[in-house]
Parts: sequence; C-alpha cells; structure tokens
Amino acid sequence: MWHFYCQNILYGEDALNFLEKIKGKKCFIVADKVIEELGLLKILTDKLDKFEKEYQIFTEVVPEPHEDDVLKGKEQCNKYKPELIIALGGGSVIDTAKAIWAMYEYPEYTINNIDPLSDEMYDFANKAKLIAIPTTSGTGSEVTWATVISRLQNNVWRKMSMSHMVLVPTFAILDPVFTMGMPPKLTVGTAFDSLAHSLEAYISMWKNEFSNAMGLKAIELVFKYLPIAYKDGGNKEARDHLHQAATMAGLSFGNSQAHLAHALGHSSSSIFHIHHGQSVGLYLPYIIQFCLNAPGENNESIILYSELAKKLGWANWDDDAKKAAFSVVSKLKELQNSVDFKSNLKDLGVSIEDFDNNLETLVSLFFQDPSGVMAPRIPNKKEITRLYQCAFEGKDVDF
Repeated sequence: MWHFYCQNILYGEDALNFLEKIKGKKCFIVADKVIEELGLLKILTDKLDKFEKEYQIFTEVVPEPHEDDVLKGKEQCNKYKPELIIALGGGSVIDTAKAIWAMYEYPEYTINNIDPLSDEMYDFANKAKLIAIPTTSGTGSEVTWATVISRLQNNVWRKMSMSHMVLVPTFAILDPVFTMGMPPKLTVGTAFDSLAHSLEAYISMWKNEFSNAMGLKAIELVFKYLPIAYKDGGNKEARDHLHQAATMAGLSFGNSQAHLAHALGHSSSSIFHIHHGQSVGLYLPYIIQFCLNAPGENNESIILYSELAKKLGWANWDDDAKKAAFSVVSKLKELQNSVDFKSNLKDLGVSIEDFDNNLETLVSLFFQDPSGVMAPRIPNKKEITRLYQCAFEGKDVDF
C-alpha cells in the first residue's frame, strides 16, 4: 500500500485572495529580509489587513536555514500562539516554517525530534494550519513532507534532511505575482531544481504511477517555458506555468524521492556555497549517465527514461531503448546551454586546489545524506569520487 500525499493547492493570478476563506485570525508569518526588501511581504500583509487578520512577522531566515535561527522562530511562534503559520518565500523559508510548525505543535521538541517514524506526530495540526506561499519556482517544499536545516559540525554547515508525512503544508498558494521579479539566474537555478526533482523521482526506488505522471508534466513545462522566462522575465504565462511545474515536481519527488543529484548537490552546497538549484541541476546529467550505465541486462532506468523521451518527443517510438534513454542527457545539456547554466564545478569558479582539498569531505557528506539510498544504482566510495571528478571537469560518466 502507498499513500500519495497532497493537499489544497490554489494557483493562478489572484490565488492569494483565498486567504480570506481560511479560518483563523492570528497569523505568524515566516519570511526573510530579502522578501521584505523586495516588497513581497507587503503584498501579503496588505491582503491580511484587508481580510482583518492579525499577524506577527519573523524574518530571521537565511539561505540554507541554520538551526539556531529556526529555534529563534520556534520561541517567537510559541509566545504568539497563532492559528495560522504562513511561509512566504523560497525553500529555505518554507522549510523553516515546517520545522517551526512541528515545534509549535510539540513545544518540547527540538530539530532532532522530527522523525519520519514518529507515531506521536500523526496527532498533528491541532494548534495551527500551515500555509505555504512560494516566491520561487523550484523547491516544491510547499507540497512535500521534508525540511532541510543546516547544523554547524566540524566547521561545516551540514544539511540535515528531516521529514514526517504530517509536515505537508495545509495549503499551497501559487500566485505568480510573487515570481515576476525573479532575476534570470535565479529563474534558471530554481527551474533546474524542479527538473532534478522530477527526473530523479522518475527512477527512484519509491517511484509510482502518480508521482511519474506529475513528474512527466513538470519536465514538459520546464523545457517549454524556462527559455521564455529566461529571456522575458515579465512573461506572465511562462511564470505561471513554471510555478505550477515546480509544485508538480514537488508532488512527484515528495511522493517518490530524489536521490543521487541531491546527495551530491547538498554536499557541494555545504562546501562551496553553491545555490541549491544550481548544485543539484549541475549533477543531473552525470547521475543519469551513471544510472543508465548500470551493469546487467535488465536496467529499468533505461526502460523508464526511454519511455519518457518518447512521450516528450525527444526520441522516435521505434528508437532503440538505450539510444532514446540517453537522449534525456542530450536534451538536458541543450537546455543548460540555452540558458547559460553552469554545467561543471570548474566553470562555477571552484579551483582544483579547493576541489582536491575537499574531495574527501564531499564523499563523507554524501554518505551522510539519506537521499542517496533511493537511487536505482547505489555508488560505492570509488564511484562517488569519480562522479565528483567528472562533475568538476565536465566529463561524461562512462562507468
């Protein structure tokens, strides 16, 4: 038996107006300083004022949210006692809000208590509902049950992935008004995060027909609308469809799982401070090649990616399965080139000295990341090292 986790999704222009329909007067808003400076927070608070809702604002979220800042939010939220927690921002903000929500429901909890195997947490959302309003189109956190918080260990901000089924936000509000001002580089990075979610989930060990249906459509939309949004950030149709694609991708990997690109990307983000979407998107072609090169006659990754390529029109229906499957890699590289996406660590400015000095730590962090275990082909230490080396140089994976 499998449970496909989804919640209420409101999307399209003026979706923010649905706030009026949600019961609860006291709102605890989780955002960051940039959201406030861009004027996006005011769009939200103006609506709350119009609907006669009260609110308190927490803006101490930083990129790759730090544990100490999350605990500050917990303390402030517990004092305010809201009926609604509203996350307005990208994945870091929404992940922070999820952790705060869990520790508001259970005040004695710390980050360590957020455990996917906890039976206690199923008695949840008795104090507040969580409303997630993404301002970027990529993380999918508005529809997933995971939260990623960074903890300082041995002078490295290690990303900790924590999850529980109840952490899916109660409502996701997808209003493209919040993404219209995204710069091209952020637009590209977040879109490749969506692609990583969808393409990894498609061959994950927990893949299912529901998740693959969402992922297939998300991939189609990103390939169609990312080049448009990259060239014309004010294109409402492209922004709206990329926003929907990100949520579909979130539903896909949230109900399947991401794997190797995320485990590799998390470690690179921690060491080299690379934006999450850029990092996981960079590794995507390499890990697909690795999965397609798995030894043995019955490689399911080849079958699945072959079918995906044919459904999207990237290959002919009578093409050899392996040829069709590898067309996914070719299409990814074409898209990367068309939107100036950096496809290797060297081009991102990582020096050979820094890479070599940190390679052992990168490999160690990979094996500490739970994402890696969901891949259809599990690499050993030597293969992980070679994957990092290929991604540094920009070399195809032939093993």
